Amino acid sequence: MSTSKNWATAALVTCALLLSGCAALEDMASDFSPSGEDLQQSEPSPVVDSPVSTGEYDLVESCNAFFTGAIVTRVSETAAAVQAPLDEDLTGVVSKISSSLGLLIGKSDEVSIAHLEAVRAPFDQALDGSIARPTAVEKAIEDYERTCKDAGFKG
Repeated sequence: MSTSKNWATAALVTCALLLSGCAALEDMASDFSPSGEDLQQSEPSPVVDSPVSTGEYDLVESCNAFFTGAIVTRVSETAAAVQAPLDEDLTGVVSKISSSLGLLIGKSDEVSIAHLEAVRAPFDQALDGSIARPTAVEKAIEDYERTCKDAGFKG
């Protein structure tokens, strides 16, 4: 019987210590949280009526950078590589393509970003070890080219 009393006493003391520790943590947390007086409400930002470009290129400039540069050639030539696991050499090539597309995406307008991400996605899948479809790359390029021509791109 004395053993069970000892265990009960130990459990009771442990619970008391845990509860007092939790209370101490709450007190410490309240020391670091700002009071209502310290918080300042900021004014809501004004609503912008027209969409804001995410980059420095408009749609036609983005199209020009993609279709008249070396990017589209490398993308087209390497599209077939995404249908199988990448070896060391192809990993480097695909990584450069993804990086080049990423740099162009950073400068592009919203419409181009959506198309360029679609072109880039199979390459990123291949880099992640997944197998992608080369036809996805081809279709993304065709869709982007159609959008570019509709926007006035002559390239």
